[in-house]
Amino acid sequence: MTEITRAKTQEPKERRLKTAVDHVFDPLDPETIRNPGPAYSALAAQCPFYHYKGEEYQFYITSDYKEIRDKILSDNPIWSFKWGDAPMDWEAFSDFGILTDPPFHLEYIAALRRGMTPARMRYYLPEVETIAEDLVSGLESRADKQGNFHDLFCLPLPARTMCFMLGADQALHADYKRWADELQSLLFNDRNPNAEQTLIAEIQPHFMGLIEARRQLLRDAGIDEPTHEHWGTVLPFDYISLGLVSRVEGRRFNDMELFQICTALLTGGQETTTSLLTNVVWRLLEAPERWERLKAEPHLVENVIEESLRFDPPINSHFRTSLCPVQMHGAELPERSKLMFSMMGANRDPDIFPDPDSFIMDRPLNQVKRHLSFGYGVHFCLGAPIARLEAQVGLRKLVERLPDLRLTGSPERIDSWIYWGQRQLPVAWD
Repeated sequence: MTEITRAKTQEPKERRLKTAVDHVFDPLDPETIRNPGPAYSALAAQCPFYHYKGEEYQFYITSDYKEIRDKILSDNPIWSFKWGDAPMDWEAFSDFGILTDPPFHLEYIAALRRGMTPARMRYYLPEVETIAEDLVSGLESRADKQGNFHDLFCLPLPARTMCFMLGADQALHADYKRWADELQSLLFNDRNPNAEQTLIAEIQPHFMGLIEARRQLLRDAGIDEPTHEHWGTVLPFDYISLGLVSRVEGRRFNDMELFQICTALLTGGQETTTSLLTNVVWRLLEAPERWERLKAEPHLVENVIEESLRFDPPINSHFRTSLCPVQMHGAELPERSKLMFSMMGANRDPDIFPDPDSFIMDRPLNQVKRHLSFGYGVHFCLGAPIARLEAQVGLRKLVERLPDLRLTGSPERIDSWIYWGQRQLPVAWD
C-alpha cells in the first residue's frame, strides 16, 4: 500500500460540497426512514456530496454512483473498513475478518469464497428448494390462509439456509435470527463497542461446540493437518469445516477467528436476504398487475430480483473511515472522518439506470446488475450468490404454488434507519 498522507481529488464544480443551506437531508428524519427511496433519490440528484450534522452523528454522505464504485469501493487505501460499517466513531476494533482492509481482506475472502462458488451453489440448491417447499406447504395447509409473510416465509428461508450452511440444526433457526438481529442492532444503535459482550457470551458456546465437534472428527480419523480434501469427506461440507481446513497468511484460523467466521455468516446471511424477499414480494403485490405479469412470464424472476435489489437495497448505506486528511468536492475532511456512501441514492442514478425511480420488471440484466447493493470490488458481498439463489428459488416457488397471493394491509418497515425491509407484510392466499 502506498504511503497515505493527504488525498486530493478534482471534481466538477457542480459536484462540490453542499450544506444544509442548499439542501436539507436527515437520514434519521421519520419520513426519510418511512420511505427512504425518494429522499435518497432527491439527495443524489440535488446534492451528491453532503455534510450531515446531526445530534447523534456527524458524517459526510456521497450518493454519486461512479465515485462510490470507482473511488471508494475499488480498493481505495484512504477509506478503511476496520473502524466498522457504522456511523459511530469507535476505536479500531477489528484486525481480522470482514471488517479489515486489503491485503489481509483479500486473502481472508479468498479462503471463504470457496464456499460460494457455482459448484457450491449447485450443492446448496436441493436443500434451499426443500426448505422453500416445506414453507410453502405449511402455508397451503394453514386454515386461515393469511398471515405475516415476513414471519411465515421470508424469515425462515434464509435463517434455515444459514443453519444448513454452518452445519447446525435447522430447528435453531429462530435463535440464529434473533442473535443476528441483536448483533446488528447493537452495531448501529449502541455507541459502546463492548455492548455486545453479553450477547456474545450466549452465542459463543454454541459455535465453539460445533467447532469442537469437527475437531473431534479429525482426531478420530488421526488427522493432525487437515486440508481441503478433508472438507466434505472426514468433515461435513459446511462453513465451519471450511474454516478448519483453510489457511490465511500461511497459518490456520484460531478459535476466535473461527468464531468470527460464524458470526459474520450469522449476521450477513439473514436480515439482508429476508429484506430482499419481503421487498420484492411487496413490490409485486402492491401493484397486482406486476404479480399477474410474473405469473405469465416466470422467466422474469431473475430480472425482478435484481430490480428489487436496485430499487430497494436491503442495506441502504455503508460507512468507511478516512485514514488521513482528504479533500472531496472542495471540502477538507480531517483524518478519521466518517463517510456514508448511499447505495439507495447511487442505484437511482439516471446516467446508469434509465427511469431510475420506477420499478421496471423487465429491466435488462446487463443494466440492472450494475446496482451497488452487493458492493463492488474488494468488498463485494461474499454472500451475494446464496442470497440470489434463495430469492430466485423462493420467488419461483411462490409463483407456482401460491398464485393467488395478495396484500391485505399496509406493510410496516423493520426498525432500522440503515436497513430497509418490511417487518410486517400482511398477505392472504386461497
